[in-house]
Amino acid sequence: QGLGAGQSELLSNFICAAKSRGFDTSNVLVFPTDEESYKLAQGLGVATYFDRKNLGSLPSGEAKFYGDPIFASMMYAKVLCVLYVSLLGHDVL
Repeated sequence: QGLGAGQSELLSNFICAAKSRGFDTSNVLVFPTDEESYKLAQGLGVATYFDRKNLGSLPSGEAKFYGDPIFASMMYAKVLCVLYVSLLGHDVL
């Protein structure tokens, strides 16, 4: 999942809840879209791939409407996350 600062609380809650119930989180891969989220995911012990070149300059604000530049940037980030895993030969379905 692509991750921005707005999703940090959800990531923390997910990982903490999974670990508290004994679930293995070693197969979770996070694609942070900012430095803060990258550090958070690393601190939670989650595997991360932070592509600063393509994901590091994404806007931090919320989209105002469907299809606006912020929305388009975040959709691009989501496509890249799937593309990267697919290029490594993994099934993402």
